[in-house]
Amino acid sequence: MTSWGVLDHFVLRAAAVLRAEVDATVTVRHDGAETPTASSSRAAARCEAAGARAAAGPSGAAMDRHRVQLVARVAHETWWPDWAAQAAREGFASALAVPASVAPGVDLALTLYSRAADPWDAGLLVAADGYAQLAAAHVRTLVAGPSDVPARRHAELADAVLVERAVGAIMHTNGCSAEEAHRILGSASSNRNVSRSEAARRILQALLDVEDPARSR
Repeated sequence: MTSWGVLDHFVLRAAAVLRAEVDATVTVRHDGAETPTASSSRAAARCEAAGARAAAGPSGAAMDRHRVQLVARVAHETWWPDWAAQAAREGFASALAVPASVAPGVDLALTLYSRAADPWDAGLLVAADGYAQLAAAHVRTLVAGPSDVPARRHAELADAVLVERAVGAIMHTNGCSAEEAHRILGSASSNRNVSRSEAARRILQALLDVEDPARSR
């Protein structure tokens, strides 16, 4: 049994810095088994458990479809009734599930729950995607051994995704073109004498690891 304790940091940090009214969860699918593994609140954990029991929720759908699942209004959600009923009981108004590929046979979804209706602006979407990719990069070290060739090849593809996520985050943060963002990333890689994927990981972490506004008040 793999321990997913590394994800505890991600959900707590994601909830702290992405948006004050957001709760965060991570659900991992390993060899077909979907398991809610970390949550920043009991309310969000109960929602993920309801979705997992029914095999019908935004986290599972995000991993199935390999794309973001946005629930703008929980009260109007009909695709996942058990999950939606639990989310409504917990007082959540909207949710966002972001998938990330970890290794062959392993995926995860970072799901954000909000008590505000549809707060998902472009900045929050970029940051949530970055957090999901960083969580996947860390979990990958738990499931892939050094001699696991398929996992290594998967990691190479995941590194390429990480680079593109960093480029998108740089574009959003600096208001620049993709070409300029690639130049910034290349410069960071060269100056720090690290690979582009490692530079991308560090840039994403720096962009996302901001001070919690609530702590500064």
